[in-house]
Amino acid sequence: MTEVRQLFADSQPGPEAEDIGPSFIEAARAIARICATRMLLMICVVTGSIIWAYVCFDPTRERLYAAVAFSLFFVMPQVALYWRRG
Repeated sequence: MTEVRQLFADSQPGPEAEDIGPSFIEAARAIARICATRMLLMICVVTGSIIWAYVCFDPTRERLYAAVAFSLFFVMPQVALYWRRG
């Protein structure tokens, strides 16, 4: 058996089967919800930054309105979710 196969054949660290209960699953779901909220916020902020960089590079009235609308209707609700969920 090669060294790599032996590493994966060994018992991996983690909770035992009896330690996994409803509270463990609920904690994992809460962590997943927080991570999902933060990922959405990150995507919105990066997209908003790209939009605003493009508006600053070549400003027109329509692009400015679109950037403001994106910030108000997509980024701000995500920020509010972030602050509410922590």
